[in-house]
Amino acid sequence: MKFLSLLLALPLTAQAFTWEDHYTFEDIVPPAGIDPQVGGMDITADGHLVAAFHRGEVMIYNDATKIWSEFATGLHEPLGLMVEDEGTVLIVQRSEVTRLHDENKDGVADFYETVCDDWGMTGNYHEFAFGIVKDSKKNIYIALGTASNGSGAREEVRGEWNDAGGLTHEKFLYGGDHGDWGGIRGKNKIPRMYARVPSRGCVVKITPGSRKAEVYATGFRTPNGLHMDEQDHLWVCDNQGDWLGASKMFRVKPNAFHGHPGSLLWAPKPPKVTPSIIDPKTLDGMRTRSALLTPQGDCGNSLTQILPVPGNKTFTPADLPGNLLIGEMNSARFVRYIPDTVNGTPQGTATHFLNTKSLRNGNNRMVYSKDGKTMLIGKTHLSWAGNAGIKKVTYKNKPYLLAGQIKLTPKGFAFKFNEKLKALDAMPKIGSYKLAYHKKYGSPQIDKRDEAVDSIEIKDDVLIVVLKTKPEADRIYDILLPKELTGATGGAPSSTRYWYTAHAVYK
Repeated sequence: MKFLSLLLALPLTAQAFTWEDHYTFEDIVPPAGIDPQVGGMDITADGHLVAAFHRGEVMIYNDATKIWSEFATGLHEPLGLMVEDEGTVLIVQRSEVTRLHDENKDGVADFYETVCDDWGMTGNYHEFAFGIVKDSKKNIYIALGTASNGSGAREEVRGEWNDAGGLTHEKFLYGGDHGDWGGIRGKNKIPRMYARVPSRGCVVKITPGSRKAEVYATGFRTPNGLHMDEQDHLWVCDNQGDWLGASKMFRVKPNAFHGHPGSLLWAPKPPKVTPSIIDPKTLDGMRTRSALLTPQGDCGNSLTQILPVPGNKTFTPADLPGNLLIGEMNSARFVRYIPDTVNGTPQGTATHFLNTKSLRNGNNRMVYSKDGKTMLIGKTHLSWAGNAGIKKVTYKNKPYLLAGQIKLTPKGFAFKFNEKLKALDAMPKIGSYKLAYHKKYGSPQIDKRDEAVDSIEIKDDVLIVVLKTKPEADRIYDILLPKELTGATGGAPSSTRYWYTAHAVYK
């Protein structure tokens, strides 16, 4: 029996677990008279929600009174917000990073400070600016999306134009006297995603007081999600498209290339040709692999912001060190990343979290309440799949069974749960495949095969799975645990399906 038919024959929800038994899902009524798509969220020192909306408003919500108040207006599509220790609000909008000051302490911003506007813009609709995070030295990081050949560029651009490969600015002009875009003028000659002005497709670093955007890493397409962990490791999500066989999450390597070639024009040694015509094997040898791949349709579509799982069992029934939650715009769910490191390579497992229609889709920006028990989720669609508004999800402090660690072993996998497991006779169903690295949009699942399970063993809270064939590098392992799996207290697991990204394996 083929692996696909095996999966289709088995239920995705293997036991009678529902997220509604463990979490409440409520809507926060958005401010009246505004487009309720959310581009940024954070919490003030006194616990109030600060949210940036699609048309440029920044509003503050008092959960006790249920009243919104206007803090700032006039921003251009903000897609990142941070409340600083000093009480100021840092925003990334299309054109700049802006610091909002309330100097007279009346609850309204009265001084808008330009922190940095040192990157290129062409007027292309797809040139989003995402963020925003800081490291322990207070350096600021944002990510700049590439432009799309679904449209061209305006006559007036910001920053120098790179015409490598003969693609001069005038070839991208559209509208007005320049005629229609597309056909022989546009899409047929221009790469699907391009980065012809400074720092597009890059993560940039802004040192305090410098007003300069230093290219920190290259190789991104639509990097809508940043997180800085306690070790100053920067994590960034990127979305499926050309050169991305699936949406993925990177632990960013400074000064490295992360796969999408458009931004190589802004690398220290830029090519003199259009980057997308470089031999894929050459590009493949240059790139840094992602820590996590989320196969489209099955696992994760259109990844967004990243948040760590808070400790002290405030939002989950177990402390989950290193676990990250990743929002999704297209689906009513989150992806949970369960980390692993093999031979120094960061990789790991994806599984679903809050996978329920009660969540709704469009999950773009998230923040925890001060006590860590509630996640506030701001939604957007940006004219694509998604939603709008704000969802409030609170843990009921009712435990459930979940895998907190999943480790690759020389012979298979070890799942560590948050309670002891009952004896199990049924076997997991496991398949594996590869994804292509090429200029085409996305990737089919290549070299698919069933992985025969040799044996399983339960040792208290650990399920050990041994394969008949040792795991191989550069494959995704799609693992479906048996529906009969239960904890010692009789609880069903919150998820039975897992996707392990194996860039490295043990010999």
